Amino acid sequence: MKRNGCLRLLPDTITGRIIGLLFAGLILTATGSASVYMLDIFHGKGWDETAHNLHRIAAIVSIMDQAPPDARPAWLSPLSETGLSVAWSSTKTPPPLRQDSMTRHLARDVRVFSKIQGVDRVQTGYPADAPSSAISIMPETAPAEAWIELSDHTWLHFVIENEQISGLWTLRLVLASGLLIGGIAGLGVWAARKVTAPLAQFSLAAERLGANVDAPPLNAEAGPEEIRQAARAFNSMQNRIRRLIEDRTLMLAALSHDLRTALTRLRFRTEFIADPQQRQKAIGDLDEMQAMLVSSLSFARDDAASEAVALIDLAMLVQSLCDDLQDAGRAVSYDGPLHMNYRGRPVSMRRALANLIDNALTYGKEASVSLAEDQDTVEITVGDRGPGIPAAMRSRVFAPFYRLESSRSRDTGGTGLGLTVARTVIHCHGGDIRLEDRSGGGLLVRIALPASTVVNTHRVES
Repeated sequence: MKRNGCLRLLPDTITGRIIGLLFAGLILTATGSASVYMLDIFHGKGWDETAHNLHRIAAIVSIMDQAPPDARPAWLSPLSETGLSVAWSSTKTPPPLRQDSMTRHLARDVRVFSKIQGVDRVQTGYPADAPSSAISIMPETAPAEAWIELSDHTWLHFVIENEQISGLWTLRLVLASGLLIGGIAGLGVWAARKVTAPLAQFSLAAERLGANVDAPPLNAEAGPEEIRQAARAFNSMQNRIRRLIEDRTLMLAALSHDLRTALTRLRFRTEFIADPQQRQKAIGDLDEMQAMLVSSLSFARDDAASEAVALIDLAMLVQSLCDDLQDAGRAVSYDGPLHMNYRGRPVSMRRALANLIDNALTYGKEASVSLAEDQDTVEITVGDRGPGIPAAMRSRVFAPFYRLESSRSRDTGGTGLGLTVARTVIHCHGGDIRLEDRSGGGLLVRIALPASTVVNTHRVES
């Protein structure tokens, strides 16, 4: 499902989105406050003084535009005052000026006040070589200049002193803004984490439930009402799942008892079949039914979830499986460390690995088993040299009782639960299992488990 462009700009976590929106609001607020502050700096002590300067500029422009050029320097001398000085220049082009939002605002106001004089060309700014403020919202240290063109293409040069803003005001602005942003941001981060912390507990509880239906329930008395209500619903769902599994187990136990009784009677009656060939076939069918019944009940009971977790030597467990099969004359090899401590369910893990190795020997004639540990993963691989499994069928072979007709038929003795049981056990340990093509031909079963601690890294060469 595709997300729109707006959502793609937001972080994926709720905490990240809350913090992002909070900071966006702070930035907009700070930008608006800085704009008001800059206008206040420009207008100095107030609009009255600014308007007074603009009126003087307009009046001076009107007088100088009508005065003879030779008389202009003498006339301008008494027109300068504190904060606003003026000079006449016969240059055709003003020097380069550095502009900012304040000087552009000044140019607009000069045009408005001098419009009646037909003023068209107005340039404002700071001298290009004058020092500038390191912070954009701070006032410039140099006075602003305004160059206004007269009708004879000469220029009047006005120098407008900035309102003197003391360093204390600048410090107050910085401190106030820093305290505002820091306080709101800190409170927002704390609030976001406080609100979203129960959601992390939900995630952990869901993972525990997936591995063990008897996992401890959530605390339904902590957090806001919505979180408490969701926790109660989660615990109720867990209880219903547990009851369903218990009911299924009881039903299967009763069914097992009845089927075993019927199979015993049938096995007894086969002894009265006169034809030895037919009697042997009937016994074979009963043995197959018995094996299917035992496997199905074992899978349905979900022994992996009920078995206690213990510290096991995973490397020794895998080696013992390979050694037993090698002693029986099977083509099995092991590559991995001598020892590896791992917290898991030993009986279930042994059963899952035995199923995978047995499948490799049954359908691929050999089994190459390896064990390795990365920083966060323990990886077990079981490879064979059989016909493999088509990529389109690999997700389906994990379904209970599913077989590939071309290579996994009842003649091989399987019940169709080997891979299903293996995946269930691996998932109960928080891991994952995948089927891949093996280099050189065959099938490769790759198991990834949560990392453990390697006690001894001595390796056994295959």
